[in-house]
Amino acid sequence: MFPSTIICLLLLIIGAVAANCPEGYEVVGSKCILRYTGGYLTYDEAATYCTQHFGRLPVLKDCASFLDVTSYVNDGYTSDFNNSYWLGATNGTLTNVWQWSDGAAVQMGAPYWARLPPQNAEENLETEPSGGTRQNCAFVADDTDWLFRDIECTASFNPLCSRPSVNGLCVHPFVLVGTQCVHISTIIYPWHEARNQCGLVGGDLIVFDDCDQYHKVALYLNEQEHNAYWIGGSDEAEEGQWRWVDGSPMTMGLPYWAQAVFGEVEPDNPGKQNCLELNCAWMYRFSSAWCSDARRVICEADPI
Repeated sequence: MFPSTIICLLLLIIGAVAANCPEGYEVVGSKCILRYTGGYLTYDEAATYCTQHFGRLPVLKDCASFLDVTSYVNDGYTSDFNNSYWLGATNGTLTNVWQWSDGAAVQMGAPYWARLPPQNAEENLETEPSGGTRQNCAFVADDTDWLFRDIECTASFNPLCSRPSVNGLCVHPFVLVGTQCVHISTIIYPWHEARNQCGLVGGDLIVFDDCDQYHKVALYLNEQEHNAYWIGGSDEAEEGQWRWVDGSPMTMGLPYWAQAVFGEVEPDNPGKQNCLELNCAWMYRFSSAWCSDARRVICEADPI
């Protein structure tokens, strides 16, 4: 193979890898990492920043991801004045159990946690975490070779934001259902807040413009815990004119809309119920509901 051909293939491979992360994030092992350079933040501030950028503080459950991320911050960022970074791990003050932000237990001991040098000749080496219930947030720092340490959550460090690389056509937490990237939130919200929550993960309330695709999502919901879900339709702007959140008009009647009591086809209660739900009581057909009601949420994002 000619050298020029090899170079072109390498460039294609590198480009394919880079394309696996959204704008602002860098490929670091199997993760996408965003490094914040705007100053130092407390743990809560750092976690909020990452959420706003559709990520989370790093969760390092295995040696591979631990080495990938710590090698990344060690390569080119060791000259920072405050060369320490928050991790997505906390110690519950009531349970005294360290957990990652996804609820998994944090692995303890070697090779992850640091051993602090003694302050004097009489002291022994102390293995982190050593702060008891006072130091409830985890971080890594260059002065202990990027091993895990604990500290008060009000300390100020650099945040790193992490998100998985693209899985097929959909970015985490979205999964491919038919032709749509779908994410279900099991926390209940009113309709407008539900839409805000979809925005926080890079999407919007789901829209259906194809009957076959709607059927696939309805089957997917049947596999979940039966419940009611907000989707992206309302007639708040003009009573009786139901539109999707993208501004397109909705198809009325069967097969989308449910039959309410006495055979009346939804939507009912005009002027009162202005937001659209999928409810297991109606076999996940469209039905109107009060926008102030709390429902689970179905979000949709564009495929990559």
